[in-house]
Amino acid sequence: MQSALARAQAVQCSAGIATRPALPGLGRPRRAGGLAAPAAPQQAPRGPALACGAPRSGPGIRGSRLRPSATANGAPDASETVYIPVSELRSLVAQSLAALGYNSDEIATLSEVLLYAQLRGNNQGVIKITTGGMNRTPTAGRMRVERDTKLSALLDGAGEAGMLVLSRATEMAAEKARSHGFGIVGTHGTSTSTGALGYYAEKIAASGLIGIVLAQSPEFVAPHGAKKAVFGTNPIAVAVPSGGAPVVMDMATAAYAWFGVLEAKTAGRKIPLGVAQDSEGDVTEDPARVLEGGAIRVFDGSHKGSNLALMVELLAGPLVGAATADKLAAKNWGNLVIALDPELLGDREEIRARMQVVLDRVKSAPRLPGVDEILLPGERGSRLAASRLASGTVPVEANLYRNLKVAASKAATAPPPAANGAPPAAAANGAPAPPARATKRSTQLLHPPPGSVTDPYGASGPPLYQTATFAQPGATEFGPYDYTRSGNPTRTLLEEQWAALEGADRAFAFTSGMAAIAACCRLVAAGEHILAGDDIYGGTSRLLSQVVPNCGVEVSNVDMADMSAVRAGIIPGKTKLVIVESPTNPRRQVCDIAAIVEAAHAAGALVMVDNSFMTPLFQRPLDLGADISMTSGTKYIGGHGDVTLGVLAVRGAELAKRVYFLQNAEGAGLAPMDCWLALRGLKTMSLRLERAAATAARLAAWLSRHPLVKRVNYASLPAHPGSELHASQAASGGAVLSFTTGDVEVSKAIVDAATLFKVTVSFGNVVSLISLPCYMSHASIPAEVRAARGLPDDLVRIACGLEDADDLIWDLEQAMTKAAKLAKPPLPMNGGAAGGDGGGAASAREAALLARIAALEARLDAAQAAQQQQQQHQQQQAAGR
Repeated sequence: MQSALARAQAVQCSAGIATRPALPGLGRPRRAGGLAAPAAPQQAPRGPALACGAPRSGPGIRGSRLRPSATANGAPDASETVYIPVSELRSLVAQSLAALGYNSDEIATLSEVLLYAQLRGNNQGVIKITTGGMNRTPTAGRMRVERDTKLSALLDGAGEAGMLVLSRATEMAAEKARSHGFGIVGTHGTSTSTGALGYYAEKIAASGLIGIVLAQSPEFVAPHGAKKAVFGTNPIAVAVPSGGAPVVMDMATAAYAWFGVLEAKTAGRKIPLGVAQDSEGDVTEDPARVLEGGAIRVFDGSHKGSNLALMVELLAGPLVGAATADKLAAKNWGNLVIALDPELLGDREEIRARMQVVLDRVKSAPRLPGVDEILLPGERGSRLAASRLASGTVPVEANLYRNLKVAASKAATAPPPAANGAPPAAAANGAPAPPARATKRSTQLLHPPPGSVTDPYGASGPPLYQTATFAQPGATEFGPYDYTRSGNPTRTLLEEQWAALEGADRAFAFTSGMAAIAACCRLVAAGEHILAGDDIYGGTSRLLSQVVPNCGVEVSNVDMADMSAVRAGIIPGKTKLVIVESPTNPRRQVCDIAAIVEAAHAAGALVMVDNSFMTPLFQRPLDLGADISMTSGTKYIGGHGDVTLGVLAVRGAELAKRVYFLQNAEGAGLAPMDCWLALRGLKTMSLRLERAAATAARLAAWLSRHPLVKRVNYASLPAHPGSELHASQAASGGAVLSFTTGDVEVSKAIVDAATLFKVTVSFGNVVSLISLPCYMSHASIPAEVRAARGLPDDLVRIACGLEDADDLIWDLEQAMTKAAKLAKPPLPMNGGAAGGDGGGAASAREAALLARIAALEARLDAAQAAQQQQQQHQQQQAAGR
């Protein structure tokens, strides 16, 4: 008896509601008298839509496992599901692809496509690695453009990976549509899967275009009434821009995915009844019988599904030059990508508004009993991906997980080749590295994962390539590096190590943090909009208020700690970049990064987080969904105040390509010597940052009790309004804090009287720094703007270094003692961050402060007297000589 869950898993998902299960319509076809009439479909169970082939629910606890069932011999069931960190899955995928010979750029693209599917519960994910679906063809060449016109192009994949070829075709079609309104690109000569087509269609729609993608594949599917496979699974994807995120339909014309059959066999489970047949045409639930000469059926078990599969076969096959017979043997199947600008048919915004009317009608349609919500195409998968990214874990079949780890372990002896495809240099001693194992980030600072740059001499420190140019193999051949502006091995070492620390696809080192932020602003075109916080670094504020608007880009600032203000500030379709700092600079407000990302992405905007205060040791914005994490490496990466740099960690191969283009085109890449200094600084970054953060926590607690202090801003203080939110997204309050006294003169006196703190801008140095931000780092912000944003002139910022915390507290106490004597009465003494109370309490605190002042004065007088006695003694000894 077929279970309700099995029936539900066989349901084809259209607009998100359960409609009709893909049940057999034929059984074995008759040999005479025509085809048997299709059997009456069973009634689909009513209720909320289920993810096709996915479990109803799963634990959200990092590293948790579902309880395995036992087989007859007591061994764990192969269908056991494990929940692993998303970051671990990314790492395993990258290492597995490296072992297959893909270079770093290719790995970034392939990983993005595979993880897009895996996070959405789509079986076009990592199963492709462990079943040989990503293996490179030994005879593969380089893809080439066979035909190229203003509106069209034809690519010969030359046996290259289908995902790489289709990614290139998608870029070309979208570019033609942006320039001329329409683009159509066909491909042939691919020998591996293209993955989830929704990925490519969604990329097109994310830029405001309509995307249509069709893919042909080998003979896996039997036409309606046929005994043997002729069609591929032949998926089709359509993505349409809307008022929020694009609406994406991604469906195969087959009742089940071929890799789903492989996945079921790997997991030791049945496939849904009615989606496939064995070699004799009989319906089977056994994936092994399907793989042994059987076939999958078309999605609806009728001639209609068969007709749709044929149309995809024709458009993505003969039209683009792909094989038409024995496609699997020919290793030549095709794809077709179409991009269309809606403005060909009218005003873009009017069309988008009309589309939204239709979408709203679908969402608000009266529901059947038991149906909680009608989901739009792609909505279930996007929500599932978002929830998994938010939890940081993803479910994986146990066997698949084990096989993936085996594949990744081979990367230890097969590091990825350089971006130009050249094979990597062998290790100096020839010894294989141990199998890959997840290590803590403090260890990764000293032992980064193998990258594309190798040192044949095995030096204990990174090599410095202090050169502007590199010799090439020949007049028409090019090596991985030619000119340091475009790339340098020392810079590559830094960028690859930082990408691994951030969990990014790629990272890019710039000449300063501001150069990195400026590159992000270049991603926004004239007429578009940037939304930023109102409590941000002064240099960022200057760039956004005085430079970016001159490029035709609109900029506005809101309180990023107020989600209602953030949502109101985002302009759907116009806002293309949201810039966040958390904690903010210098008031140390906490922003909900994940919530901001959700709001920004829903409107089609990228999110860049300035993570300079935290670094990936304390906070990883990409894990929270951000697209770019910016770190001013002048601070904790360099760590000694002797190098200036900024780093962008980027998620997504396409976005990474755009950032690299800007880095190269504008010449903002970090110089080799500065990269080398940064690599040296990384080795001790964990020790420095953890020590400085521990000191900052002590100073914050001490200042919060000092009667001269009005308010302390430090995100990890229990009294901080954002402490719980900060703890949920970061591991520490960091090494920077700020406080107010209520009196500018008092604050100035404290800064001037401090002796162990250097009075200067910046943070992250080995020595502690102190400043008045309104007069230094944020002086470029007009006074009236500072006042409107709640940035007080009496604010003191402290960046802790590596001194002993007791010494710093002593230094602050003597400075505050002097400042209190200089203050004009009545001096506010409200007991720190807790705020003021009645006059009696204030008098008591004033009396306590006066008593402490008297004690400090006595200590100072005693010290001066002892110093005078020592000087007199030395003079007497000198006179005696």
